[in-house]
Amino acid sequence: MTRELNEIAKITPAEPAIKAAFLDRLNNKAVSRDENKLTHFCIYFAAYDPDKQLVFIGRHIKSGLWLFNGGHLDKNESAVQALKREIGEEWGGSVKIGTIDTPRLLTITLIDNPIQPCKTHFDIWYFLAFDSRSFNPDPNLLAKEFHEWGWYDFSQAQSLVKDKNTLAAIGVIEEQL
Repeated sequence: MTRELNEIAKITPAEPAIKAAFLDRLNNKAVSRDENKLTHFCIYFAAYDPDKQLVFIGRHIKSGLWLFNGGHLDKNESAVQALKREIGEEWGGSVKIGTIDTPRLLTITLIDNPIQPCKTHFDIWYFLAFDSRSFNPDPNLLAKEFHEWGWYDFSQAQSLVKDKNTLAAIGVIEEQL
């Protein structure tokens, strides 16, 4: 698992300091939340509609922030395994994903929330294109993570989002369109 994460950290675009921090953090092989509650790796999956130029975000229950979907890497799980598991947990089986491209962003999230034991997330970002008209995540599963959610154009999303890493992810989507 750490070999795969090392490769991801080496080839995924990121600021040099973030890339160096990722590689340094991987020297401590305890990469999952089960192994290290304070600092571990997370997977984000950012849904977007390239034709309508929309992103799918929600107001997260624990943080109160507008975010893309994501979750923690489990012990002995690859990044793609975590991505598929998290999609199933947060969107359900009715959402069909196509080809999974390589991650296109690395970020580090410092967490200052007394209700969370986590202090640092090393985030690996996947970007998934959908047609917003046929995107059908399970609302009951979404309600476990978010107070509210929906499709927003870039300016709407940027006005809601306060998290710098989520804003960076929106920027990655904008750049590719």
